[in-house]
Amino acid sequence: MSAADTPSLQRSRAVQAAAAALVDAVAERAARTPREAAEAAYYPGHPLGSVEAIEAEIIRRRRQESASTGDQPLAA
Repeated sequence: MSAADTPSLQRSRAVQAAAAALVDAVAERAARTPREAAEAAYYPGHPLGSVEAIEAEIIRRRRQESASTGDQPLAA
């Protein structure tokens, strides 16, 4: 192991890579339309019962979030 590959540096790089992946995933999720997000979230037995119900919940949450932050709605 060279000085450049210390466990601390490896851990730091891993944390940075995980943070970058999370940022990318959040951006990708926010770019989906409510319908696309609902279709991706649906599975048989989902508590909301249907893609339409999930879509309505996504729209509600996005509106609530944008109202609380003053931002424009995301892909809605």
